Amino acid sequence: MNIVYACNRNYIYPTVVSLYSLLKNGRKERPVRILLLAETDLGYSELQPITELVSSFDGCSISVQWPQKGACRRFAFDDSCCLGGDDVQVACYRLFIPEILRGESRCLYLDCDTLVCGSLEEIYDLDMNKTSLAGVTDRICLEADQVDRLKKDWGIDPGYYINSGVLLMDLDQMRNSGNAERALGLAYNAAFRYMDQDVINQVYCGEIKLLPKCYNVSPDDNTQDYNTLKGLLPEQAGLFYDSAISNPAIIHYAGPDKPWNSSNVPLAQYWQETKKACDEFQRTFYSKRHK
Repeated sequence: MNIVYACNRNYIYPTVVSLYSLLKNGRKERPVRILLLAETDLGYSELQPITELVSSFDGCSISVQWPQKGACRRFAFDDSCCLGGDDVQVACYRLFIPEILRGESRCLYLDCDTLVCGSLEEIYDLDMNKTSLAGVTDRICLEADQVDRLKKDWGIDPGYYINSGVLLMDLDQMRNSGNAERALGLAYNAAFRYMDQDVINQVYCGEIKLLPKCYNVSPDDNTQDYNTLKGLLPEQAGLFYDSAISNPAIIHYAGPDKPWNSSNVPLAQYWQETKKACDEFQRTFYSKRHK
């Protein structure tokens, strides 16, 4: 499996915990190749906690790329963006993936504020039916003003507007359609509130497959919202089942409140338990290695 992350210096340790959850829970014995897209000012020494964690698992490897190192262009941003300028740059790194992984046909992108709680093999091997991307419907389609924006301004079915924190990518399809290049061009030249996510949903409109909600469970999810989503997408109602909340495959701690800053964040107990197990694993592994 090809798995891609992108991080800046504020997310190094959360990336370690996320990767630990992936390598412990997401792959069984399947080999995993990690691609880490790093902010330009991060060096190998600062990324060592991430690279050492991956190398401690059999059948796993990691490579690091700095997408903007030496680049003469930066992604567009303004006051309308929900993140600051430097964070916008890293958020848009996922748009480089089809170009960077030229020799690969498929990958799974994960934000570094995700936690993998179950196997990812079924999702990774999913039949994409000639679509470019697969993801989970984003919560903004529950907001009336956002629904209006998506329908009127962009002609997007709100139910098919996906969250970009978990993306299964058919890289061949993305490249062959020319949309990978178009997405980069749009992100360079126009600023959007939800940055890369808005770009992806505009450019790949009509080329998106929906994933079951369990693969991107938000701490804010609730049964009432799932019922609303079922109403928006009656033909896809089976994707929004209540047990996704109690039995998530991937938790995505999207938004400003993070479980490493506060135990009051819903579903924070998953992160705290995984952090504890990760710390113990690292202590045991490094103790054995240095004997």
